[in-house]
Amino acid sequence: MKRITKQIKKLDLIATLIDLVYVLLGFGLLAYFFIILQEPVYITQVLDVNYSILGIATFTSAQLNAAISIMIGYLVVFTPLLFSHWKRLRSKDVIEMDEWTYRTQFLYMFMSFFTLNPFSAVVRYLGAVEIMKVVEGYGFIQGIKNIWTILVDFFSGKSFKRMKEKRAIRKMQSESQADLEKISRRDLIVKVLVMVAMYTFLTMIALFIFIPFYWMMITALKTHQELTNAITPRMFIGISEMQWVNFKVAMTQFNFYHYIQNTVIVGILSMIGTVITTILAAFAFSRLEFKGREFIFSLLLMTMMIPGELYTITNYITVRNLGWYDSFYALIFPFMTSVFYIFFLRQSFKQIPDTLYRAAQVDGCGDFKYLRRVMIPIAKPTIITITILSAIGAWDAYIWPQLVAPSEKNWLISVALRSTSFVTGEGSDARPVYNLQLAAIASVTVPLLIIFFSLKKYILAGVGRSGTKG
Repeated sequence: MKRITKQIKKLDLIATLIDLVYVLLGFGLLAYFFIILQEPVYITQVLDVNYSILGIATFTSAQLNAAISIMIGYLVVFTPLLFSHWKRLRSKDVIEMDEWTYRTQFLYMFMSFFTLNPFSAVVRYLGAVEIMKVVEGYGFIQGIKNIWTILVDFFSGKSFKRMKEKRAIRKMQSESQADLEKISRRDLIVKVLVMVAMYTFLTMIALFIFIPFYWMMITALKTHQELTNAITPRMFIGISEMQWVNFKVAMTQFNFYHYIQNTVIVGILSMIGTVITTILAAFAFSRLEFKGREFIFSLLLMTMMIPGELYTITNYITVRNLGWYDSFYALIFPFMTSVFYIFFLRQSFKQIPDTLYRAAQVDGCGDFKYLRRVMIPIAKPTIITITILSAIGAWDAYIWPQLVAPSEKNWLISVALRSTSFVTGEGSDARPVYNLQLAAIASVTVPLLIIFFSLKKYILAGVGRSGTKG
């Protein structure tokens, strides 16, 4: 193993910065495309107009839809790749390299060409050559010569001679060795079959989960006329047929920015309150000694056995009596505590040795200082998990916000999606506009998916730590 040199780190940093510039330009261009999209007068209307792109070219509606589709696909592929490069740069564990390191750099080079980024590709090529010189002792040209030698040996028959010699050596092996090889081969076949069956099953489950989300996205990109007139719905549509203006209409004509703002405010405040109450309660039940501690904690655990819907009436009466009905107070304070999160964090706090607490007391460290300096840093993965899950729970809440906040000014996004009339016509002629409904739902769902996949490692780390003793 060879250590990474400063020159290699410098080249990797330059290539990553170039990738960052490309991603920022891509997002800027995508935002520009959405800004110039013209909204129809009627929500079911399909526009066919010409757009001037930066005063350089003129696109039709179909061409602009295709450009947006290509740009989104480009960013979906390129943005995670940028984050992986940045994560590798910041990692302190990656200090050595081997032959797979420069091969990976060559792969990154080809991916840069694939994403139309020749500048990054050139820098990564130089980095790969530098790594090859350090690891193998020769550069890219010598590597090509080595590959050429292998090909010449193959076509000249030398490789076949070597294969015959190997076969002759194998025939000279003892019968016991041959039996061992048969057993190993049989075990290998069984292992391969098990792996194939397992991954086939996992792939089917993944498709089962993915298809509803795909159907939501593909329906949101169709026209209202196709959804109402088509006898058989299409599973695939062309990139020029994708109606990205549906997302703009759903976000602008139905006041969704106001609903998202309400949801963010409620989610942040309730999340902060949940984290504070959870930390304090978990610390009390895990470290402080007081009479009835286990009994009170058992009573709290018993409340987890009761469905939350049974508390709705009593909570509603309490909110009315406090004068919080139809206000943000009723949306924030009831979500500022969770018995499950207290139990979850208490398990992490219980894993911290008591000797640390006793030693801190001997040194004159108070409870709050010990909590802040010792317990919170150690249980950080679990606290991050609680933070993420509480924010997602506030974002997804529907029944309680609909019950205690009926005014449109206090609607959360989940209530607005259900209550806003995505319909055309009036009375008996009213028809739902499914493409706009699903475009609005996708606009709410996609941020949650991005947050989950971005912070997945923290969630898994918190769950794993709370479920491991010692």
